[in-house]
Amino acid sequence: MVKIKEHLKFTSIYTFFAAFPALLQLIVYPLIEGNNKLGPRQFGFLGITETIIALVALFCLFGMGAGITRFYYDYNDTKKNYNKLVSTSLNGILFRGLLLMGIAIVLSPLINKLLTQPELKNFQIYGPYLVISGFSRAILAFVIALFRQEKRLKAFVIISLFSGLFRSGFQLIGVSFWDMSFLGYVYGTAVGSGVITLFTIIYLYYKCGFHYDKDIRKQLFPFASSIIFSDLVFWCLAYADRYFLLNQPENLGIYDNAMKFAIGIQFILQGFTGSMQPDLFSRLKIGIKHTEQEVKQLLNLYMAESILVIVGCILPAMYFIHIFYQTKLILSASIIAIVFVKFIFTAQYNIFSLLILYSKKTNFIFYINIFVLIINVVLNFILTPYFGYYGAIISFFCSSIFQVIVSKYIQEKVIKISWNNIKVYYLPFGIILLAVILELLKIKTGGNMFLFAFILVFVSATSMFILYRNEISGLIIKLLKSNTNVFKNIKK
Repeated sequence: MVKIKEHLKFTSIYTFFAAFPALLQLIVYPLIEGNNKLGPRQFGFLGITETIIALVALFCLFGMGAGITRFYYDYNDTKKNYNKLVSTSLNGILFRGLLLMGIAIVLSPLINKLLTQPELKNFQIYGPYLVISGFSRAILAFVIALFRQEKRLKAFVIISLFSGLFRSGFQLIGVSFWDMSFLGYVYGTAVGSGVITLFTIIYLYYKCGFHYDKDIRKQLFPFASSIIFSDLVFWCLAYADRYFLLNQPENLGIYDNAMKFAIGIQFILQGFTGSMQPDLFSRLKIGIKHTEQEVKQLLNLYMAESILVIVGCILPAMYFIHIFYQTKLILSASIIAIVFVKFIFTAQYNIFSLLILYSKKTNFIFYINIFVLIINVVLNFILTPYFGYYGAIISFFCSSIFQVIVSKYIQEKVIKISWNNIKVYYLPFGIILLAVILELLKIKTGGNMFLFAFILVFVSATSMFILYRNEISGLIIKLLKSNTNVFKNIKK
């Protein structure tokens, strides 16, 4: 049986510290935003630079986060082989980082031509800093996945804590003392994250030594190749809409600001996934015939936690923007609800794709996401020029529906599980449909955005508590028994 109390304990710790850097970012944004500081246009440029950083991180990592997660179970029997796995993976990240730095410098004139806004046409100046930030993000993702598999909670907390503090601190320094524009933010991000990355690399090589194993590389490469293409598709899905909005800098800034808050949701989901995944894979290793109920329980809990966090963060994020922002970026509060609920699709997809990932059928993930990308880009091309950021949101919703339906179908072919479809399929879709209806009513009537958001949160939370009432009551009973036993021991 799954130990629910222990699961929730580690989930909360992993989730908080995985999301900690993103939470600090939410404090930084209102500090650098204002009438005499950065406005919607500059925030729009930050959105474009973030897409480049994410792309660099994707290629530097090259699927090694998923690789270390999966191959950990094949190499953790002997320390020597495990050290070779870690060091070989790290060498690849370093090599790709150096390669991308060279490409960024050589091709900067061509990249300048692709960026239409005048402020972005100095890529030869700020481009190397974006590469450093992306490389640092790849190293951080790799080491966090490593510590999570090793269940080294203290090391996980330290790296998450200091990476967030250094990055956010230098971002404030960069904007305040270096350049009061998106460039100061870019410079600060590179310096702050680069310092932590340097210490992390030194530590990993000290711990594991320097190794390059061709046999390990041959096993990792086919696995990682499918992952990198899927990650590239995800990058396109996450950031293609920014480029379609590039000719509308203010709308881009408003949309990107809402998405910055949504990134916090994404990190929370990553924390949930990271804390649940080792338990899931260890049970799948035993055999699904023997552990199906436990697997279902883990994934049902993941779905419930994800939905409650997503809808639970809507009103706080809206009030935060409404209170602390001064420029037109305050308008981003009005689209928080519809932006946040789209991550319910992400939670559903994570459930089905994890099972496909364990079976090493990553080629299916790639094929699914290629079609998802085509749908998303075509719809963005058609809708975004006419509907602005709502066109981007519609495109994401349509492509994500396809992604979830097809990934569930493939998962059932690879690993057969008798799902409770109401919990993992129909209720999540129902909440998303409710959000769409309320958004249309809000636009049509010009009604109070907080009222419509409250209706969405109340109905969603109530539905979840009714559907999961047995799990919730069981958890409460266990917690009460645990506290009672502690109290008795104290009295003794």
